[in-house]
Amino acid sequence: MHEIIPVRAGGLRGRKALQARFHLPAAVLLIGKGNWVEAPSHVVFGLAGAVVADSVFHITGAQLIGMPLSDLHQVIDVLLLKTIYFGFAALGALAPDIDNARSTVGKRAGVISKGIQHVAGHRTIFHSLFGLILVGMLIWATQDAIGLALYHWGFTTAGEAISGGLGPGGVLTAGREVAFIAFLLGYLLHIIADGLTYGGVPLFWPSHVRFGFPPERRWRFRTGSRMEIVVVTTIAVIVVVLVILGKLRV
Repeated sequence: MHEIIPVRAGGLRGRKALQARFHLPAAVLLIGKGNWVEAPSHVVFGLAGAVVADSVFHITGAQLIGMPLSDLHQVIDVLLLKTIYFGFAALGALAPDIDNARSTVGKRAGVISKGIQHVAGHRTIFHSLFGLILVGMLIWATQDAIGLALYHWGFTTAGEAISGGLGPGGVLTAGREVAFIAFLLGYLLHIIADGLTYGGVPLFWPSHVRFGFPPERRWRFRTGSRMEIVVVTTIAVIVVVLVILGKLRV
């Protein structure tokens, strides 16, 4: 999924002119042909997946809805954990588009995103399993710093769950690594979602072979089309209804 660069010049000729003027990678020639999914859809897809995963595997532990308010500190502790879990899932759902300077995350990354796009192009390394591992290593290191900070501020439930784990005296041990798991989940769902569009994804980069889901291209959809809206809205409604009915947990 990806935010589309607006092109006012008509058709393929206009996209070629844009590519030449701004020294963009060849992938820009696919823009406007329904190959990318947009950022809001990615976030919805990532958060919906995070809710389902948490409900099935109890990644964050205690359920927030229905907690007694008598222990306000514990409620805030669990709320922090849930916020970080879903926040990292949303971040992971946007992260692969760091290779596009005009995307939501690319605009915030600034020169870093522009440099990546110039060197690697869009929808290459960061839309592959190799990119998932590469970025995941960075998040794995970052989460421990967040977990240690929360632990020492007195939010032990969130701190112990987010970091690699905290033993006596705040020493890192093997733990649940909630932020890391949430990020990887969101990132993987981004790749899957982009695979639902006509362009597919280079899943096994540096191989340039693109994979789509389903493999038959005509069963995939065009960005911004009714089918994308239907798919994303349906997923969101199903998850919300199941949470209300108590079949899924938050």
